[in-house]
Amino acid sequence: MCCAGSEQRLTCADQMMLFGKVSQQLCGIKKLPWSCDSRYFWGWLNAVFNKVDYDRIRDVGPDRAASEWLLRCGAMVRYHGQERWQMDYNHLPTGPLDKYKIQAIDATNSCIMSIGFDHMETSNICC
Repeated sequence: MCCAGSEQRLTCADQMMLFGKVSQQLCGIKKLPWSCDSRYFWGWLNAVFNKVDYDRIRDVGPDRAASEWLLRCGAMVRYHGQERWQMDYNHLPTGPLDKYKIQAIDATNSCIMSIGFDHMETSNICC
């Protein structure tokens, strides 16, 4: 089968061969996050999610910023004085910056990485 239209200069086979060459060249560039190595892409994406934003820590406080980081990476957070685990980034509690202190973290099957641990240095996690 050929591509629709009689004025096409390239046949479908030519287009596929051209696309194949272009995609091969792109796959050879390992610095790009969209390269063919999906493990590289997910590693890059996880690194982006784990990046520490010191301005955000200053603006919203250490516990809120750490909560945002943990939830963004798929972890769960429980606050001092609360029974339920916070699992949804979009339903983070609001209020005074020092009202919600992290008491416990469940990072099972999350994508937290050591580059994000600076969030924990600034947070005052309760025991």
